[in-house]
Formats: sequence, structure tokens, C-alpha cells
Amino acid sequence: MQLPAARAIFTKAGRWGIYLIAFFIFAAMVNWFQAPKHGGEKIPSLALTTLDGKPVTLNTAGGKKTVLYFFAPWCTVCKASIDALNLFAGSEKVQAVAVGLDYEKPGELAAFQNRLDVPILAGAPNLARRFSIDKYPTIYILNGDGSVAHTMVGYASRFGIWVRTKI
Repeated sequence: MQLPAARAIFTKAGRWGIYLIAFFIFAAMVNWFQAPKHGGEKIPSLALTTLDGKPVTLNTAGGKKTVLYFFAPWCTVCKASIDALNLFAGSEKVQAVAVGLDYEKPGELAAFQNRLDVPILAGAPNLARRFSIDKYPTIYILNGDGSVAHTMVGYASRFGIWVRTKI
């Protein structure tokens, strides 16, 4: 008599498993369609600004993979996922940088610094155009030679970013 009950549980679990897989496939397709396309373009360096206004050049072709996390200080999703970058703090293989865009004063970006163990730099509007950023957060993962390996838009977990730095 217990066998039919167990079968019903497994049937229901299997159905939910199929729904979950379908959801992840749908989410991956949406991300793929929304993410900017840069097909192997090389970005050897970026001219950015520190939060106190000093110019800095970020070398993205120095042999390490680079995670560029473009965010806006008003973005709720950015606030929820930006601390995923802490996974790469002190890494010898991956450098991670949060780049603030769509702000009025660099001070708006400083509020994120107490949540991060990686640098926050200020980007200019021309940077958003160069990277085709119209949604936040937008995440670029660059290979060690500065070529674009992956782009993602929207919420990103530590695991999601980590996996993309490995492939």
C-alpha cells in the first residue's frame, strides 16, 4: 500500500524537476538575448576614475581573467548581487572590478565600498555606450588577453560568475 504513495511523490517531484529545468533554460535564453554581443573583441585596457577622482588604467590583458561588473547606484538588483564579486578578492587568477555608471556624483558609488573587497571605479557615459550597456547590472568576463569571453545581464550569483570564469 505504500508503493502507490511513493510513486505519487516521485511523479510529482519529477514534474517539478522538469519545470525547474525548463525555467533555467528559459532564463539562460533570456540572458543570452539581452546580453550585449561583442564576439571576441579585445579590450586590452580601460581608462577609469577612482572614487576620489584620480584617473586609473585597468589592464585587462595581463594574463588574468577580468570580471567587469557594471552597476548603477540606484539599481536594486545590483545591490542584491554585487557582493558576489567578493569571491575574487585576493585571487591570483581573476581580477574583479565594480564599475559604477549612471550616477550624478561619485559619492553615490562609495556606499557600495563597505560591501566589497574589490575596487569600485567610476565609469563615464561613453563607457556605457562602448559596452552597449542599457541594463543593470551588466557583467563582462574577459579572458587573460582582454578578449570578451562572456556577458551577462541581471542578477548573478557567486556560482554563476565563478562558473563563467572557469570556462
